[in-house]
Amino acid sequence: MRALMNLAIEPALRIFEVSTLVVITPSQQAVKRVLKVLADTPVGAIQIVRDRYPKSRAHEVLSCHLLDARAA
Repeated sequence: MRALMNLAIEPALRIFEVSTLVVITPSQQAVKRVLKVLADTPVGAIQIVRDRYPKSRAHEVLSCHLLDARAA
């Protein structure tokens, strides 16, 4: 599984699915993406997406799941 994570923003305690519109240069077209983000809160998940994709817009948290420590 590939997921965005930034421990400088928040610890990775939950996995969120975040929907966002990402502007692609040079065409300036927007593409809708659903990203998996490891964070602690929905606000932190959106902040991590904004940090990775600065031109992203229309963020929406679709789901949240606790990470299972036994699965690691």
